Formats: sequence, structure tokens, C-alpha cells
Amino acid sequence: MAPRNPTGGRRRAGLLLALSLWTSGAAVAAEAIVTAQGDDRIDVVDLDSGKVLAEIPVAGSPAGIALSPDRRTAYVTRPDGPGLAVIDLDQRKVTSLPDLPGGPLGIGVNPRTGAVYAADWYAKRVFVLVPRDDRLARDGEIATGASPSGIAVTPDGRTLLVANREGNSVSVIDAETRRQTTLIPVGEHPFGLTLDPDGRRAYTANVVSNDVSVIDLAEGREIARIPAGERPYVVALAGGRGFVTNQYAGTVSVFDRTTLKALATIDVGDHPEGIAASRDGSRLYVANWGSNTLSVIDAATLKVLREIKVGDGPRAFGDFLR
Repeated sequence: MAPRNPTGGRRRAGLLLALSLWTSGAAVAAEAIVTAQGDDRIDVVDLDSGKVLAEIPVAGSPAGIALSPDRRTAYVTRPDGPGLAVIDLDQRKVTSLPDLPGGPLGIGVNPRTGAVYAADWYAKRVFVLVPRDDRLARDGEIATGASPSGIAVTPDGRTLLVANREGNSVSVIDAETRRQTTLIPVGEHPFGLTLDPDGRRAYTANVVSNDVSVIDLAEGREIARIPAGERPYVVALAGGRGFVTNQYAGTVSVFDRTTLKALATIDVGDHPEGIAASRDGSRLYVANWGSNTLSVIDAATLKVLREIKVGDGPRAFGDFLR
């Protein structure tokens, strides 16, 4: 099945983004920063009360999101800008709108240097931007495979990983030299890319082969494939389990990270896409693009605890909890 156009919201049938799903701050996330693509806005959601605390206008079909190392700034891709939005989360306002060519979609942040990496869906490249004089300045490009999508950075900041959707591969890049060191074949059309907390394994959600590739980074190869539901997009990790959003199935698949075997399936909202785990691993939060909700899952019981209403076309692809 042909992919959706990556530059639009639900009415424009846009593609999505998946990035590294790191969380930090309080043990249980206090807020979700949700890209509501159909409404051209960012919703700041209080996860205790289930209320939208703020609606921040962001034109250009906001899709991907990553947070700065101090969790005070959100970087959001705007495929229809095209460009980025830089958002001060304390003041809850956009501080700048850097322009970028092509179709910026996937985004990640280096946890050590604060450098921002934005994938250009239409070209084999990732843009590098660095904080400079209270602004985000372009600082070159990195060559990747075809249609770079999900992005992750290892905890030490030394290695950048990029899922190449049309290349059926993952680029392993030295963050200092900005050169690809390894190209790892994975399943068909990898999109979401997630690292485990110690940076030893990576997981890609393969939207066409309906599975998850497990990558051993030290060995530089795929070591397993785990079946998922129809059109998996993003993987989140909580405790000893992995959780995969299956967009067309309206479910989340659960697998064991030790045995690499499928465990269960959880029904969530319509077209689930972005997913992230709280720092303590007790909760999973799923953005349901079709039903305009966040599903809250108990990671121990695998039950949906509640649904939180958000704006139109929530994607929340990337690092969206703080």
C-alpha cells in the first residue's frame, strides 16, 4: 500500500514521524506536548487532570517533536512550512520559526550537545541545527539513506541513528564527524526508531512488513524480527516490554524484550501513531490520530485507564513527555 503524503494533517493524509522516545524529569510525566496537526497547534496536556492546559498555534502542519536536554524547549517539525518551530515550554509560546527546505519530518536532539537533527523526507539528508545566540542556526547536513524518518541519539551523544524508510535500512552516524559508519538492513519501510536506555539496542517499526526489527548496535546488525499488527509506526519501552502502535489495526502490540516474543495486543483509539512511556515505566501514552485522543495504558496490567481529548490529528511523534 502506498504511503500517505508526509506533509499534511489528517485532511491532507499526512505521514508521520517516529523518533527516539527518551523521557526525563519527574518519575511520572507531568505533561504531554502533543502535535495536533489538523488544528495547526501544539497542545500542552496535564496528564494528572487530563486537561489541555494550553493551545499553542503552529502553522505548517506540525508533526514531529523533540525536547531539549533541559526539557524547557520543544522543537517541532512543520512539513508544510517547511521548517521548524521552537517553543518555550515555560512561557508556552513560539520563539522562532527556522526555515528549512524539503520536507522536515523526523527530529531528534543530542542529549550532550543540544544539537538538533531534522530529517528531510524528500532527500537523503538530515539537517543539523545548533543553539547559537538564543536562536537555532543551521550548521550543515548529514547524508543518509532514502526518505530518512525516525531519529535517535545514543545517551552519550556520540552516535546518531536514522531510519531510512525507502531504503529499508538504518544509518549509524558518528555525531562528531557527521559520517555514516554503518548501514544496517532491517524490515520493509522502517519508520519509528527507538533506543533502549543504555543505547545497546535499537528498534524500528516496519510499516510494510508489519514487524519490529531489533538491532544490536555493538554488532551492527539486526538480530531479530518481532511480529506486530497492521502498519506499525512507533515503539516505546517500559520495563521489560516493548509497545508498538499499529496504525491500521487500532491496537498496541506488546513484546518481551528478553525473549523477543509477542505477548499481547491492546485495543486503543483510531489510527494510533505516537507512543511514549513515563520515566518510571508505569504508564504508556498513545496519540490516536483518528480519534483525537491520548490513550493512557497501565504498563503492568496492559489495560487502558482512560482517554484524554486533544486537538485534531494528534501525532506526538518523538520525545513528547516532560
